[in-house]
Amino acid sequence: MYSTEDITGVKWDVVILGGGIAGLTASILLAQEGKKVLVLEKGGNLGGRGISNNLGKAHVNLGPHALFTDTLEVFNEVGVNITGKSPKLSGGAFVFGKDNEKMNVVDIVNLFLGSHLKWKEKMEFIRFYRHIRKMELDPLNGISLKQYLSTALSSNKVKDLIYTFVRLSTYSNNPELISARVAISQLRGTSVLYLNEGWQTIVNNLISRAKEVGVTIQKKAVASKISGEYPELTISLKDGQMMKSRSIVSTINPHDLMKLVGEKASESFRKKVDQMIPVRAACLDLVMSGLPNPKTNLALGVENPWYFSNHSTVAKLSDEPGQIVVHVMKYLDSMIETEAQNDEYELECFLDVIQPGWRNYIVSRRFLPKIVVSNAIKKPRENIVEADEIGIEGLYIAGDWVGDKEILLSASLSSVKNATKLLEKKLAFQHL
Repeated sequence: MYSTEDITGVKWDVVILGGGIAGLTASILLAQEGKKVLVLEKGGNLGGRGISNNLGKAHVNLGPHALFTDTLEVFNEVGVNITGKSPKLSGGAFVFGKDNEKMNVVDIVNLFLGSHLKWKEKMEFIRFYRHIRKMELDPLNGISLKQYLSTALSSNKVKDLIYTFVRLSTYSNNPELISARVAISQLRGTSVLYLNEGWQTIVNNLISRAKEVGVTIQKKAVASKISGEYPELTISLKDGQMMKSRSIVSTINPHDLMKLVGEKASESFRKKVDQMIPVRAACLDLVMSGLPNPKTNLALGVENPWYFSNHSTVAKLSDEPGQIVVHVMKYLDSMIETEAQNDEYELECFLDVIQPGWRNYIVSRRFLPKIVVSNAIKKPRENIVEADEIGIEGLYIAGDWVGDKEILLSASLSSVKNATKLLEKKLAFQHL
């Protein structure tokens, strides 16, 4: 339910900071176990980066969102059904070359049947994928992807292709930083879904389910400080309100959380937050009346970190017949600052190569210059943050930046499960 009661006069079992997908999921898991749960969301809308906007009659995510199917188990556990389909590789292409005038577009099938790769390179690529599907991943915890590939592969062309697939599966364009274990795990990973009517359907279903199980939700609640320890933590809001709770699950970004806890955070947690580097992307979102080259529905830059996909090939994303939703993206290098207008122009030139005449089909467009895809690149193991590491008893963390094996929403939901289990044990022990 949305809060109409005096939320300051209640002793909550759990206060959830953040009303995004992770926070809503955590609230349902705990409420289903009989806990009195309050969700505090600083914005006027719930859903965080999972919201979809309406551009005309089209439902458009904040950049290209693909749902990894390994998240479905958690959604099923909280009573949320997902409708969508997996995109097909047919109609996909790779774009080789850095200079627009010298670019070579090669469809996925011809990449291995044609002459672009030498026989030796084709075999190396195949052997690499066979190897990673069976290999033990834990030894890769301490090295970067770039370090691993420097010894695992000899062909630069094959390395570039692997980097391309890693960008697709992790959104990261920093092979020198990302953990080899995380990157290779994603290459071996599960399939993805494009969702009918966008990710807003997940958000809407989570909100409905949270209401059903008795979660209280307070929007426009801007926290200013966390104080106390289990079993009495205090959350102070900027408007002067104060909430008492036995425990807290924070799903907000790590830097905002650090501001709330200040010097009470452990030294190890503070250092790890200071070293976090977010994953960002420049996204051109398009609603179109069609494609000038309808045979190409997916294209990936190899030497350039580009992505193009027609998400309407398998998902219903517009109420207007014939309209499609297309996402074009540049995976940004987190160590290099770029100019937004240059990134947008670069994506337009990419479209000129694979979809010449695309401007004539535009219904609506939106450019998101530096959207945060993930709060932190998952670096090798020594930088990993655990759910109960912050150093304040009764305060647990969850998000895409927590844990060492998953990334993106998979990491958020995995850490939510871990945090809620730790919290339930703590609360159960109190009642013994």
